[in-house]
Amino acid sequence: MNVIGHITGAMGLGVSVRNTITMLAANHQALTAIDINVHGKQSGTDDTYAHLLTTPPTAPQPINLFHLNVKELLKLLHARPSWLDVMRRVNAIVPFWELPRLPVIPDWAGVLGAMDVVLAPSRFILASIERSAPAVRAVHYPQAVFLPPDITTNRDAFGLPQDAVLFYMSLDVTSDLTRKNPAAVMAAFRAAFAPEERVFLVVKLGQTRSDYAWADASGLQAELASMPNTVVIDRHLSYTETLSLNAACDVYVSLHRAEGLGLNLLEAMSLGRPVIATAWSGNMDFMTPADACLVGHDLVPVRASHYDYRPEAIGAGQVWAEPSITEAATWMRRLADDESLRRRIGAAASVAMDARRAQVLEGHILADLAKATAALASTPNPAARRKRLRRLRQPFTKWAWQSATRTARRLSTRMSR
Repeated sequence: MNVIGHITGAMGLGVSVRNTITMLAANHQALTAIDINVHGKQSGTDDTYAHLLTTPPTAPQPINLFHLNVKELLKLLHARPSWLDVMRRVNAIVPFWELPRLPVIPDWAGVLGAMDVVLAPSRFILASIERSAPAVRAVHYPQAVFLPPDITTNRDAFGLPQDAVLFYMSLDVTSDLTRKNPAAVMAAFRAAFAPEERVFLVVKLGQTRSDYAWADASGLQAELASMPNTVVIDRHLSYTETLSLNAACDVYVSLHRAEGLGLNLLEAMSLGRPVIATAWSGNMDFMTPADACLVGHDLVPVRASHYDYRPEAIGAGQVWAEPSITEAATWMRRLADDESLRRRIGAAASVAMDARRAQVLEGHILADLAKATAALASTPNPAARRKRLRRLRQPFTKWAWQSATRTARRLSTRMSR
C-alpha cells in the first residue's frame, strides 16, 4: 500500500495513520509512506515512521490508502502531485466524522462514492455513511492504540499533587469546544466535590493560540482559572508525554456531544484508567458498562460555532448528545471515594483494549482491500470507474472558493486590528 497521511503529525490523524502502519508491518505488508505533513506543520513531529519516508515521495504500490478527511483529500487532488496516481490504483480512505449523517459541503457522499472502498474507523461512522451514501462500499475498520514503551506516571514532571485523586480531560480547542463540551466536565466536577477536598481536575489544552473564531479559548481559560483544585497544562507535549500525563492521573473524563472515534478515550483505557464518557457516538465501538463509566444523554439539535458544523454544511436534522451532568458527577464521586472501584474498572478497560489490539493486529481489513484490488485487476479502468474518479475533482471547486473566501476574511480582520 501507499499509506498517505500525516505520517509525522502530532495530532489524532497522525496517531491513527501510524497505528495503521503498525498493523501493516505486523502483517508483513509492503508499504510506502507519503507524509503530507512535511516538517511538522501540524504542531510538532512524531518520527516513529520517519525512516519510511523518501525524498521525493513515490507511490508505487497498487493501493492508495488515504488516512485523510475529505477536505484534505480534495486539496491533495487539486495540487496534483506527480507521485499520485488514482486511475491505476485501488483507492481507499479512512475518514473521521462526528455526526449521524455525512456533510453536504463539501460533498462527502460524492467523494466517498469515488473510492473503491471506504474503511470506517467506527460503527458510528459506518452508519453515517450507510445513511447518507448507501451505494458506497464501506467496511468497518476497528481502531486500536499501540502504546510507546517509555510512558511514565511521574506526577512531578507535570507539577501535579501527589496526595490527591486526579480527574483528567484533554482537548484540542480547534476541534470545537461545543462538541468537546468541557463546560459539562467542569460543572460535574463542581457538583461532585467541595473546594477543600483533595480532588483535582487536570486539563490539557491544545492549539489555544489558533486564530480560528470557533477556537477562542479565552472564556474557557478564565473559567478554569477561577476554579479551585484545577491544574491547566497549556503547552505542547510529545505523544509519549501526553500519554504519561494521562497515566499520571486517576480517571479520564469526556462528556463529549459527539466523537467519530474517541482516540483519547481509547488511549486512557489502554493505560488502564477508568473513563467517564457520554454513552453515544464513536466511543461506543469499544466501551461497555463492564469496562467504562457510561453517562446517559438526550439527543438534541446540533448548535456549534465551528465552521464545519454550520447548518448549510452539515445538512438538516443533525443531532448530537447532551450528557447528564448529574450522572457524571455521581460517577466522579464514586470513583474518588473508592480506589478499588477505580482499579477494577481500569483493569477491565486494559484487558478489553489488549483484546482489541490483538484483533486489529490480525489484519482482517486486509482481506477487503485484497478483494478490491482483485476486482480492479479483472476490469482495469472501466468507464464507470473513470466517471466515478472524475467526480473527485468536482466537489473541490465549491469548497475551494469558500475556503479562499474564509482566508481572505481572516486576513482582512488581522490587517484591520
